[in-house]
Amino acid sequence: LPCHSRPPHTHSWLSLNWFAVVMDPNAMTGVQGIKYNLIAMAKLFDSLSKSCFKKCVSRFGQADLLVGEMTCTDRCTLKFMQTSEIVSQELQKAQQQEMKQQQAVAQMQNSFGS
Repeated sequence: LPCHSRPPHTHSWLSLNWFAVVMDPNAMTGVQGIKYNLIAMAKLFDSLSKSCFKKCVSRFGQADLLVGEMTCTDRCTLKFMQTSEIVSQELQKAQQQEMKQQQAVAQMQNSFGS
């Protein structure tokens, strides 16, 4: 999901996707959080651009991309975005499992302390 469709800074997990990187909401709020997300988005776009350009563009003699280069770039971009979303989902699952384990440990500690 795009970062603008989620409530801002409600995640305590690391989300790596095409649109943004969201970290601990306690670390960044307001303008600082927005600035961080913009920087992260720019870095992700830069990584995508470099990766796909290196893979797809082979000649520099023409001002425009060749049809094959355009097709390669489109596919590369799509794969990059899909991979970023999968990584984001897996990180979210891992964080949720970790939070459940921490809650279980806290419950056990509370029951022994009572």
